[in-house]
Amino acid sequence: MAVTDLAKYIKTAGLKTIVLGISGGLDSAVMAILGLKTINKLQKEGYQCAHIYDFIGVESHSDDLKKARVLSHEFGFDLSEYDYTEWYRQSPIRLNSHADQWKIRVANGNLKCRLRMLHLYDRSQLFGGIVLDTDDFSELLMGFWTRHGDEGDVKIIQHLTKDEVRDLGEYLGISKLILEAAPGDGLGITDTNMAKDQLKMDYMKTDYIVSHLYQSGLNYNSDISLLQTQRCLRIIKEIAEEISESVENVTHVVKQALKTAFKRKYGDNVAILLSSRTKLGLPELGTPIFNKLYLEAIKKSQ
Repeated sequence: MAVTDLAKYIKTAGLKTIVLGISGGLDSAVMAILGLKTINKLQKEGYQCAHIYDFIGVESHSDDLKKARVLSHEFGFDLSEYDYTEWYRQSPIRLNSHADQWKIRVANGNLKCRLRMLHLYDRSQLFGGIVLDTDDFSELLMGFWTRHGDEGDVKIIQHLTKDEVRDLGEYLGISKLILEAAPGDGLGITDTNMAKDQLKMDYMKTDYIVSHLYQSGLNYNSDISLLQTQRCLRIIKEIAEEISESVENVTHVVKQALKTAFKRKYGDNVAILLSSRTKLGLPELGTPIFNKLYLEAIKKSQ
């Protein structure tokens, strides 16, 4: 479905290239293979389309480049490598001091994303292409993407949770080196770059928390004052007991969803080719079946 829809989109728009930043992570790996399959389909139909897959280093960890190279080797595609570390370090925009050190780390992480965006959109413009987006549903719920940074022109996996993307990656034959790596952003926001360090738990649990909240009639896109209501506090306590997490950690996740609601509220003005989880045959967030599946998976993983 994803390959068919992307091929149709490219052909209808008369595009000649798909552009993708390969980070060494799971999401970009899955998008890379879907992109290759799309190009193969188009070429069989007599439509010529190429790919530009680039690793864009900005103070990146060597393991990320290693994983990107493994993906390139195993699937036989050309990978170009760029390092903009010095450009980033010399940028007059970048702050080295601020009263809030956490804010400066987040701001500098966002700057790295936007430098990568400059590179990708430059390639897209030069070669008549589009930039493929790599954000997934779990990241959407937590607000883990950078506006005008790691967004692209076309979204495919936005309705898949991180665990569903991993399942798709396994189906596509992606290396265990990538599949089993802890999700992260490579932006230096935390010392380890792992999303779990920011969220205090893994994505499977954060997905369940937001879904349970939603099923209980509480909107994860409302404002932060929701955390002051007795009903919300009661549900947070219930969830904490269910998934064996502290109330403090569950509250942290709910707060993360609420404080990033503004990013989801007004959309991103990009093409979302697979328009809903229902279209993919997946249970919707906030439904009993979603919560049952995720709670069972959480308990099994403990």
